[in-house]
Amino acid sequence: MTEPDQCGVGWTATWYTRRPVLGQVEVTGRLIGDLSYATTGRIRGRVRRIRVASDRYRREVDQPHSPFRPVPGTRRYRQVTTSPRSFAHVARPTGPDPLVERTHEVGVLVDLDLTDVPPPPLRPSMIPAAISAHESDLWIADRELPLVVQLDAGRRVREYIVPGQIFDTPPADRTRSVWAHADGCWVGGWDGIFHCTLDSTVEAITDTPIRDGAAHAQTLLAVAVPDRGTAELILARPGQDLMRHPAEQWGDLESMTTCEGGFVLLFRRHDPSTGALGAARLVRVDLHAAVTVGAPLETAGMSYRPFLTGLPPTIVDGTFAYRILDDLTLAQPNSLPDHVLGGGQIDDLLWIVGHPPDGSGRGRWWPLPGPTVYPADHHQYWLFTRLDPVT
Repeated sequence: MTEPDQCGVGWTATWYTRRPVLGQVEVTGRLIGDLSYATTGRIRGRVRRIRVASDRYRREVDQPHSPFRPVPGTRRYRQVTTSPRSFAHVARPTGPDPLVERTHEVGVLVDLDLTDVPPPPLRPSMIPAAISAHESDLWIADRELPLVVQLDAGRRVREYIVPGQIFDTPPADRTRSVWAHADGCWVGGWDGIFHCTLDSTVEAITDTPIRDGAAHAQTLLAVAVPDRGTAELILARPGQDLMRHPAEQWGDLESMTTCEGGFVLLFRRHDPSTGALGAARLVRVDLHAAVTVGAPLETAGMSYRPFLTGLPPTIVDGTFAYRILDDLTLAQPNSLPDHVLGGGQIDDLLWIVGHPPDGSGRGRWWPLPGPTVYPADHHQYWLFTRLDPVT
């Protein structure tokens, strides 16, 4: 599948086609802009008008805990002078029973003048894109520049220039990741792996592009993606030669985490044409680079992005949590009170991310202890919650 782009003054449109094309291509049809939080890229313009978009939602009263569903043809716009700071499908009662019918604000439509734009402001010296901490040391990677900054307990700042690329038009918010440890910090991204030490030295480890990674004390396990659906494993330690596991067709990396004695990774196949989800499997890597590959999992992950926690090894998939057994199969699922969008674990710190509850869903107010009044001036969209990994 190819993705030719059509560009104009201040905008870019993408056309997806299953047949590779070269040169100029004439496409007949309509260009439609959508209100979508998955949109990437940046644009500058002078704001001329702001309109808040809303849809009406209804639920089936004769079905307990039925979800609210949009009512077709109810999209409305209201003009405002200041855009809301964020959107959480803000509910506004529209009928006699707000538990049956609501109006949800789903986005904002902004009219921009792309020609009446002043010169851009000067770039800050640091645009943080990734952060990692070890005890009182904080390590931060810049979004565009090959720059890493260490901030210690005494608020002293030390800059490291890694011999990598300058991403002048980065296609994603995070171009590099950092993994702090007792003696320094690993840096990994599209331009390879680097290691920064506490004595201000920087070493280029490999120029292999890195998709993701995890650090177990001073040991880094990085995942490279030479081709779609394949993964190469790279194990790195300070001052030692790399250990590599050749590329395997396990699927796309969904999540990885540390566990006792090493790492656990979750891969899942995706249809490159339709995006349909396929078989998933687990891979375990110990600290000596020994790789154990599990059989395809009988339980298919259904959520958009399942994630792993490491103590004990567990897959969290939407509304279920699956304990990972020693043979890399799964125990019977434990049902969660409500849907979880994402999360992770570092040591004994466990967290989840989801929509702020309002008491009307299946989980009522979970993961919060009870009814909560959110700030009226800041409609939350993501709720970050720390959990006790034992209970």
